[in-house]
Amino acid sequence: MTVARPREGFAVQAGKYSLLVVFVLVLIIFSLLKPSSYGTVSNFKSLLAINIPGLFVALAATLPFIVGEFDLSVANVAILSEVLFVGLIELQHLNVFLAIAIALVAAAAVGLINGIAIAVFRFSSFIVTLAMASLVAGIFLAYTGAQTIYSIAPHSMTAFTRSSLWGIQLPIFYGIFVTIVLALVLGRTPLGRRMYATGSNQRAALLTGIPTRRYVIWTFVVGALLAGCGGILLGSTLGSAAPDTSGGLLIPAFAGAFLGATAFMPGRFNIPGTFVAVYLVAAVLTGLDQFGAAQWVAPAFEGAILFVAVILQTWTTRARARAAAASRLKELNELQSADNQS
Repeated sequence: MTVARPREGFAVQAGKYSLLVVFVLVLIIFSLLKPSSYGTVSNFKSLLAINIPGLFVALAATLPFIVGEFDLSVANVAILSEVLFVGLIELQHLNVFLAIAIALVAAAAVGLINGIAIAVFRFSSFIVTLAMASLVAGIFLAYTGAQTIYSIAPHSMTAFTRSSLWGIQLPIFYGIFVTIVLALVLGRTPLGRRMYATGSNQRAALLTGIPTRRYVIWTFVVGALLAGCGGILLGSTLGSAAPDTSGGLLIPAFAGAFLGATAFMPGRFNIPGTFVAVYLVAAVLTGLDQFGAAQWVAPAFEGAILFVAVILQTWTTRARARAAAASRLKELNELQSADNQS
């Protein structure tokens, strides 16, 4: 006997697209207020391109959340990759592709160590990744001597971010492509369903045959690689690397992940939600900057957004759980009624 599932609660259903609506409204409002500077095609292109490194770091932060863990080291991994990429080219004069490979290997190694410590040895992801963030910071500070790496950047280092295709900067294509691939993998494949199952209840997932340890380890590796790509894109865009910028990446990344969990799949961390949330925050900050907001406004706004995002994510998670419990209870009642009638 098949039992029809009740519709999701209104709060959960309405929350699916509310973030996207807010994002569009923000763009419209600032465009009307500043039509000559904000409401232009060039500004929108710039908004998309400039925030691609931050998007990669936010995606890197989102993946561990999906499997029930979190990673405080993603921002420092991005900076490690940035300083290695720029430093190996400008200081050691290595080929750009070799520099990229070394930077990504270093990022993957950090993710692998995190994953093994958390999945195999069962250490707290908070402690492990916090310690790793500090260790990685020590590494890139030692490599750079706590100084910004800056010189005349070779064209080979900057070409793949400063070039355009059809009038659109290349980083925009990178960000959209990676976002689509991750969204499809997580939302449409057995791999994605197993990752969500691991995050929902790791013990239950393990009992069903899902190799949860393997999924957690590889999630941290892939997340670190994404953060590494973000750092490389940042270094290529700037043509330099500063070892003291990780603080400007972590809070927006977590804000994007938590705020994104209130949209499309309310109560669940998801890639489309993170994408929209990252650009919502960026759109507001860009608008405030064009109105001449003081320097303290940006970090204060990002902190407030993270605080609100955590509250909203918790609320939507509970709403989703209540809807699921109500659905299950109705199924049991209908089955019991059917048994009594028979």
